[in-house]
Formats: sequence, C-alpha cells, structure tokens
Amino acid sequence: MAAGFADPAWVPQKITVVAWSWIGEEQVDWRICGPMGLFGNPTLRKVMLRPLLAAIREADMLTGHNILRFDLPVLNAEAMRLGLRPIGKVLVQDTMRVRKSLGFKKGQDNLSVRYKTPGEKLSLSWQQWQDAYDTPGWPLIIERCVTDVQDHKNIRAAMLHEGHLKDPIIWRG
Repeated sequence: MAAGFADPAWVPQKITVVAWSWIGEEQVDWRICGPMGLFGNPTLRKVMLRPLLAAIREADMLTGHNILRFDLPVLNAEAMRLGLRPIGKVLVQDTMRVRKSLGFKKGQDNLSVRYKTPGEKLSLSWQQWQDAYDTPGWPLIIERCVTDVQDHKNIRAAMLHEGHLKDPIIWRG
C-alpha cells in the first residue's frame, strides 16, 4: 500500500504497508513502516520491505491484481531509494490480464462480485483513508491490505477455474 493510493492523480512515493501470502495458506503476512518511517526514517521502511523482498525471491511465481503496472514498479523504486536490491526477473500472473475481451470490467471490486468469491477487500473512501492514517498503529490500513490479499487469492482461483486468466509472464524489473 502506498501513501496517496486513494487519489489517482497522485503518484505514490512511499510504501506504507506491505502484505503477502502463499497460495494454499490462509495466513497473510504484513508489515508497516509507521508514520515515523514514512518520510523521516528510511530504516523503518527497510525493515518493512526486507521480509517481502525475501518472500518474492523465494516464490516460484508472484500473483496480484495490477501487480505488473503498479505494485512491482513502485516496490522496485522504493527498494532502489532505500539501497535494497530491487526485483529482477520474476514469473508473474496478474488478474488484470484476462483473455481478449471488450467490456469486461477488471477492477478487483468488480471481479469479486463477478466470480462470487467469499469476502471482499475493505473499501475505504478518501476521508476514511485519511482518518485511518491518523489512527495510531494503522489497524484499518493493515486490515485493508490483508483483505486485499485474501480477496485477490479468491478471485485468482475462480478465474483460473473458469479459464479466464492469461498465462503467467516474465516481468523484468
């Protein structure tokens, strides 16, 4: 999750929370940098990103929603800013990459409803995002990220079952 994510005109500069999970497991791992790490202490952002980057290097394939155009480039930029090794070549399956179609809405919220998956990611308005960042410990921000990962895994499974996803591709960071 990047600061400013709720505002599409704002280009994210700092990652605030990361969350990930392994296919076949219920647990979602997450880390936050906290407000002191957002702009004032890059060490806290490094501590947040290291476990995620290690998990990415361990994975056979990454999956995510819009991971190719958003998550991976933002993550690499943050890793480079912090002096961490960026992600290189990795196999990725993105739930935005569907079979050729016209009028098939690919937003994660829409896909969750389309495939009737259990649960859904927590939806926050702009003001709710602002209030959540002002709450100590950022519990709502964490919940949003965890539910996003869980929702993605359910959508991906349903899309694979119906044959709607394109094959994984190699992303070269």
